[in-house]
Amino acid sequence: MFDNSAQGNVAEPSFLYLVMAATYFRQASHTRQPHVRKALRDFGREYVNNARRVVPVHACPVSGRHHLKSNTQP
Repeated sequence: MFDNSAQGNVAEPSFLYLVMAATYFRQASHTRQPHVRKALRDFGREYVNNARRVVPVHACPVSGRHHLKSNTQP
């Protein structure tokens, strides 16, 4: 019913990064200090730009082992 092959080729922005950007833009609109407003907007812009660079989880290579070393095993 749903074709998954089309989804593999489309890069979608990270929802979390877009939410973070919206949060910074909202905070910037409510502050009265111009330098703080500019800084918050800059942070928001960075999150919007980085939202497009995030690699989707389904594009990551899968291996049988976890990539982090355990500190409890030698």
